[in-house]
Amino acid sequence: MTNKRTKAELFKIIAEIAAGIVLVILFGFLTDRILTDFFPKYKVYEPLINESVRSIIVVAIGFMVTSTLIKYIERKMESKKESYGVVTMVVRIAMYIVIIAIVLSIFQISITGVLAGSTIGGVILGFAVQTVASNFLSGVFATSSRTIKYGDIIGINSWIWGTQTIGKVVDIKTFFSKVITKDKNVISIPNSALMGNSVLTEYKTGDEPYYTYPLSITTYADVPSDKIIDGVRKIIDDVDIYLNTKSGMTNVFLVLFKFHGIEELNKKMDEINLAFDNVYWKVRSASYVYGNQIFFHLKDKDGFYLYPLNVTLNSDVQAEKILSYVNKSKPELDVYLSNKNGSTNVFSAIIKYKDIEEIPDLINKVNLLFDTAYNSEKV
Repeated sequence: MTNKRTKAELFKIIAEIAAGIVLVILFGFLTDRILTDFFPKYKVYEPLINESVRSIIVVAIGFMVTSTLIKYIERKMESKKESYGVVTMVVRIAMYIVIIAIVLSIFQISITGVLAGSTIGGVILGFAVQTVASNFLSGVFATSSRTIKYGDIIGINSWIWGTQTIGKVVDIKTFFSKVITKDKNVISIPNSALMGNSVLTEYKTGDEPYYTYPLSITTYADVPSDKIIDGVRKIIDDVDIYLNTKSGMTNVFLVLFKFHGIEELNKKMDEINLAFDNVYWKVRSASYVYGNQIFFHLKDKDGFYLYPLNVTLNSDVQAEKILSYVNKSKPELDVYLSNKNGSTNVFSAIIKYKDIEEIPDLINKVNLLFDTAYNSEKV
């Protein structure tokens, strides 16, 4: 089946070339007969008409042959996509050169004369083809040096468009390379920009069946970083987490996680970001400021968690009376006078609890107890 298809493709190329030759001969004959029999006064323009039409036929047939040849190469190199880009680029350029040379010869223009043209013409031509040549050569260097390969997942940092682009290389053409991003968009990047003005990050090293992506996550520094790291590792066990940067206000974590395809990258990022968010708020809700210290689930010898609550009352009632009333009403509550100034007394009450959800109700009861004590002793 493969041999038959190969023969068919080769026959198609030969047939296209033969059709071009037949069209050129046929058009030349028809032009001569029509001008001779019906428009003899335009006979003088016959060479120009023939040259123009022959050039059009050569260009059309040339592009058809190039397209067929590229499809043939693509099928033959289906298992070697990484080399496909270089081969097709070279074939295209070679075919375009042949087409241009044939067209010039039709118009009886010497190729040597063109190459040895004036300095001004050379400069103009140089500027005209600079971008084209740059893209072409960049594409050749990128694929021949294996800087980028078909199927690679890479990160592209370029000063041209600023933000990083992460995607999978799905095609490397003569002048542009196509990348499908993690957002499922297909973008075409000029090869010159890809190789000359960008820093490429390859997320896969060696023969591992996975890629490793570095994700930076920032949280407020009002909770210890080790609590965050331990909490996230309990939720996601296949990541490496490091405290990358620490300042007075924030902690920046570096998370290295594994993924297999570009289509799962956003899902992984979402999962890790949510894990950090959940752990942060869980730790934050379990931390309480008391003086200059932060308490995180302090436990007593009986296994109860301890929460220090500060209660401020006016100092027009003796502190001893408040403490006596509270101790009689709730002897299991540890209370003491922690601060006193001219107008207020600050009491500390150590609340014991088993579950974090109990705290709001316990705080409410203790505050009401102190309020009752103050109003009772004030009378």
